[in-house]
Amino acid sequence: MKKQWLATALSIAALSLGPGAPTLAQTDAYPDKPIRIIVPFAAGGSTDILARMAADTISTALKQPVVVENRAGASGNIGMEVVSKAQPDGYTLLFTSTNLTLNPAVIDKVPYDPVRDFSGVTMLAFAPLLLVTRPDFAGGTLSSLIKHGQENPGKLNFSSSGAGGAPHLAGEMLKLRANIDMTHVPYSGAAPAITDIVSGQVQMTFTTYVSARGMLQADRLKALAVASDERLPVLPNVPTFAEEGLPNFEIGTMFGLLAPKGTPKPVIHAIYDAIKTASASQAFQNRITEQGASVVVNTPQAYDAYIREDVSKWSGLIKQIGKVSTN
Repeated sequence: MKKQWLATALSIAALSLGPGAPTLAQTDAYPDKPIRIIVPFAAGGSTDILARMAADTISTALKQPVVVENRAGASGNIGMEVVSKAQPDGYTLLFTSTNLTLNPAVIDKVPYDPVRDFSGVTMLAFAPLLLVTRPDFAGGTLSSLIKHGQENPGKLNFSSSGAGGAPHLAGEMLKLRANIDMTHVPYSGAAPAITDIVSGQVQMTFTTYVSARGMLQADRLKALAVASDERLPVLPNVPTFAEEGLPNFEIGTMFGLLAPKGTPKPVIHAIYDAIKTASASQAFQNRITEQGASVVVNTPQAYDAYIREDVSKWSGLIKQIGKVSTN
């Protein structure tokens, strides 16, 4: 009965997609050849690490090799464009970050549409940004920092890993929500943005746990708040922004797996089911929390809804703060 339902569903999906879509015979045997996951960033970062974790999970469950291919460049746009134009047959997937939904708000003429060109498989994890300062700066709490900023307008600087990225926009959001006047100082990456806080060149930054981990563990930086609705498992003593008086301050990096739009739903659900099953294990969860993230593994439908909402969120924020230069 299940086999008959699957065949019927695949037939309907193939007919609705037109002549270029995968045929029933091709899809019913899925997967019968290696799967490729495109990561639109360089190897070694959190996106790449989690993509390889997902690849291992899918390969084990579906009994086919899953190859991770790094196609970095243009803030992720090169790799994301490749997948947006790939055959929707489940053999070319995208593992990406928040750049998918953020880039259209800050970059002109992005070569893909995050809603129209992709179908979500699942958001694997969400890594909220942390607001970090030197331990001895402005009282060491978010409320004391905001008070200091309000009493010293124009005298605070915040660094970021680059103009137009999530850390930059988090700083702009803090300016709006806390009514403080700060100057943005963009850097060419997270490491120099953090280093200059320690040296006193800038006072604060938004960054990920992975980027700040060494300095936090050495007590050279202090995390004042985490931009999520729950505390991070790796930093249980760091409050959320809501706990510090700024509700609905959630900003960070999502890590998710997507397929080209038109990929048959049974194929998408086969991949999702593999990850969902694996996510119940403690080892799987530990590998994600070690990256300073929380396990999500939501349904394809929920991930599609998240993408639509995130596109709208970034677009709305840019309308509030004005167009930002990404050069």
